[in-house]
Amino acid sequence: MRSCLRRSWRGSLMRDSNLEKMIIEREELLIRDYDSALDLAGFSEKDTVLDVATGTGRMLLQILKRGCKVVSGDIDAGALDRAKERLGDLAGKPTLVVMDAHKLPFDDESFGAVVVANAIHELDDARGALDDIRRVLQPNGKLLVTEFNSTGFELMELHHRMQGRGEHRRGEMTTEQIDAYLRSWFERVESRGFGLTQAWVASGKRNGGKR
Repeated sequence: MRSCLRRSWRGSLMRDSNLEKMIIEREELLIRDYDSALDLAGFSEKDTVLDVATGTGRMLLQILKRGCKVVSGDIDAGALDRAKERLGDLAGKPTLVVMDAHKLPFDDESFGAVVVANAIHELDDARGALDDIRRVLQPNGKLLVTEFNSTGFELMELHHRMQGRGEHRRGEMTTEQIDAYLRSWFERVESRGFGLTQAWVASGKRNGGKR
C-alpha cells in the first residue's frame, strides 16, 4: 500500500508539479487515515474527547462528525482560528482552548478519551507531553495517537520543499519509540498502519510504568 502511494504522488509530481492538487490529495488521504484510526479507537458518542495539539482541526472535524463532545486545543491561537474555518457549521460545537500540550490545564483523570493526531513530531518534549496526557486520562480511558509513517513524512517534506519552507520537522520520537512508550505505560495497545500514518489505541493505564 505505501509503495503504491509513493509511486502515485511521485508520478503526479513528474507529470505536472501541481502543488495545489497534491495538497488536496494529501488531505483526502489523511482524512481517510483519521477515519480508520477513529474506527480502531471505537469512541462512544457519550465520550468527551480531549483533542490535544489540534492544529487546523483536521482530526477535530472527523471526531465531531461522529457525535462526540470535544474539548480541543493548541498552543497557537491562529491555528484554532483556522480550525474554526475548517469546521464551518460545526464551529460552535467544540470547546476550543489555547493550551500547551506539555502542561495541560485540566485536573487529573478528567477525560475518558484523548486524541493526539500527527502532532508528536511537533512537540519540544514529546515524552513530557505524553506523560501529562496520561495524567488527564481516566484509568479506564482510551488514548488514540497517530503519527506520520515514512511515506507521510516523505510527502510532507516534498510539500515543504515545493513551498520553499525548508525541512519538515520529524521530531524526537520515532514510531518505534512511540510504540515502546505506550506499551510501557498501558496494559493494552493496538497498533495499525494506514496510508500516511501509524495509529495506536492504548488503554488500561498503568501508574508506574511496565511491570
